Amino acid sequence: MGHSSQAIIHGLTFPGMAISTVKLNVQHAHFLQSVEKWEYYDSICSAAIVGLKPLTLITAAHCLKEVRLTGPLGLPMLGIAQPELLGMEQVELKQAFYRPFNVVAEDLTQDIAVLVFDAKVHSLIQPLRIRLGDDLPELIMICGYGRGYGEADTRHPRCGERKPVRDLSDFYQVLPKAYRDMDEMLHLQAQTQFAYTQELVHAEKALLAVNRLNDMDQYDHTMPMPTVGDSGGPWLVLNDLGQYELLAITSLVERFYNPSANWPFFQKQVPLSEYPYVAYGLRLSHPEVLGFLQYAQHSGADIQFTSAPRIPRLSQPE
Repeated sequence: MGHSSQAIIHGLTFPGMAISTVKLNVQHAHFLQSVEKWEYYDSICSAAIVGLKPLTLITAAHCLKEVRLTGPLGLPMLGIAQPELLGMEQVELKQAFYRPFNVVAEDLTQDIAVLVFDAKVHSLIQPLRIRLGDDLPELIMICGYGRGYGEADTRHPRCGERKPVRDLSDFYQVLPKAYRDMDEMLHLQAQTQFAYTQELVHAEKALLAVNRLNDMDQYDHTMPMPTVGDSGGPWLVLNDLGQYELLAITSLVERFYNPSANWPFFQKQVPLSEYPYVAYGLRLSHPEVLGFLQYAQHSGADIQFTSAPRIPRLSQPE
């Protein structure tokens, strides 16, 4: 699946409370067949607060790949980092809704997880309501706890405003023709990778995307862009009342295969991890995703929509 879930590279720092975004610490276990023993590791992801009664978060399901499980319910071993910064205490996971990674890896519309906690919340956090509808905004605010090369860790998420790609069928909107003329082979490799991702999505209009082009249609590695650690973070849009609503979550970040001396933006002192060329957000209004969210809502999660979801029946995950 490319890269799982460092904050938005080169983004601006926001208080997590202001944009209802938290950092998740996730514990994983991987079985090493060669030596027949378990290897344990940790990761971070981002998540959006969508409800307080009970505390409900939405994040990316791929963040739970190889997650360690605990307790009689087999709940993922994860926690909210520094909950006191958000005015939370006694935070304990009590429900988790997500599909297995092998399912997610074959269909990005399944890259959604809902986490429900027992918690005491003393702050004035505004849960993010989920925005329904297919209209594409002019600007999207993308937030997360990722960290780029050379960037200091932060206790708060970073955010950046980006224009969504209008036509995902047109690869020149991601990497314009000028770059093909400079290095046709590398451009073709990137286009092939891009097309493969589209094949992973089995339904139209499931993904939003942002590229790293500036106003002159030039690739600019200094522009804010989701990276490792931002997975599950919110893609926000302002409503008519000036309040943020949740449009999508960061699902997948794609990077270039190799640097090219023919593409002038590559710098030797900057690692390849700094060169995502497209980032995808999973639209929460997509029917597959909306059915899953409605099931979680029916099962105890606190999820609110900007209008009543028009789903003919409850969709229970398998």
